[in-house]
Amino acid sequence: MARMQQTAAALDSATFEDRAGPHAAVPAQPDQRQGWTLVLGLAVVLCVTFGTTISALGLFTLPITTDLQCTNEQAALLAAAFMLCMTLAMPLAGWLLDRIAPRPVMAAGSALTVLGYLLAASSPDIGRLTLALALAGLGVGASTYVPAITLASHWIAPSRRGLAFGILLAGASMGGIIFPNLLTHLIGLLGWRSVMQAIAGLILLVCVPLLLWLARLPAVPATAGHGVTTPLSGHAIGQALRMPRYWVWVAMQLLLTMSGLGIFIALVSYLVSAGYSAQAAASWYAGVGVASLLGNFLFGAASQRWSARTILLLGNAIGTAGILCLLAAQHPAFGLAAVALFVLSWGATFNLVNQLAPLFLAESVGQRNFGSLLGIGNLIGGLGAALGPAAVGYLVDANGSYTTALLLCAALAAVATLPIAMQPRSHAA
Repeated sequence: MARMQQTAAALDSATFEDRAGPHAAVPAQPDQRQGWTLVLGLAVVLCVTFGTTISALGLFTLPITTDLQCTNEQAALLAAAFMLCMTLAMPLAGWLLDRIAPRPVMAAGSALTVLGYLLAASSPDIGRLTLALALAGLGVGASTYVPAITLASHWIAPSRRGLAFGILLAGASMGGIIFPNLLTHLIGLLGWRSVMQAIAGLILLVCVPLLLWLARLPAVPATAGHGVTTPLSGHAIGQALRMPRYWVWVAMQLLLTMSGLGIFIALVSYLVSAGYSAQAAASWYAGVGVASLLGNFLFGAASQRWSARTILLLGNAIGTAGILCLLAAQHPAFGLAAVALFVLSWGATFNLVNQLAPLFLAESVGQRNFGSLLGIGNLIGGLGAALGPAAVGYLVDANGSYTTALLLCAALAAVATLPIAMQPRSHAA
């Protein structure tokens, strides 16, 4: 029996080495300099891809409705199709990364995004444009968040993963700061079709080469002990899906993403209804991106000193208080201060769950099927999170104000305290 176990372990280790590539001498730990190079490169990929796609979808609504003579509802389906297909691609990408080398998966996903935007730029009607952006959504899902987090978790030691994930998400936040204003100017200057072609060209020239260069696994996982090579530990997918703590983790993500997305989508319209100009509302909206960028680094660094659970509990309390501050946006004396406090507190923390949730998952289920289980959780969370904006819109229509909707978002974040508190209390340092 012992001999059979040794043989199985050797086969598992050999399988990992095959996926990483042939090595004459296997190191005891991944080269951390290469790991951080990979993280920085993937942050650039997320910056360019998210900044030109997800963060820019709303910029194309007006020119597309004017050019293709479609309704606002039809134009809104473009973003819905993109987001749905991106969400559906995440568990598939995670499953593939648990079984084959990451380079073909991520590079092919990025190339698929390029193809989707090229087809979108030449689409003669709204139907084919929707299909083209759905194709691009599949590519984004296969080449960004879940694959990047999974790959970084293989390279970076557990004590530094919170910072690594923060850098990845900071890249995505930076894209949301850089590209929307630039693309808005270019759409007015060149037209939406030319801008979509330019987006395809930028991803082809920047993201595809970076992924072909960087997307690879280390010879041994970062969880291996010094001087030893161990196979990846963890639960089978079916076993993990039967674990109550996995579904507690999913519930945590679902509650926080429903609350966060509900606020994020409605923020500009709420501020305009509160008496702010459209330009001022857009500036506060951009401020959320800046605060999120700062929060990624701040909480990533803090995760090396305190447990991820402690940080997320504190961050969620700060973010919930920020939502309550937003209710005072109309106050004649304190309105500006209340909005500024909201932007600073909520903006710095609303993305925190995406940064720290992978740490909880790795602690609970191990590294063996990490990508698959992360993708499944993000699929459920992403589909459920779509209810957030829908619920906000319904409550605004029903009550004629945003007060009830904002209180609902604050309540969802507050309820998330329970599943956060049930997460493992592992120290990141």
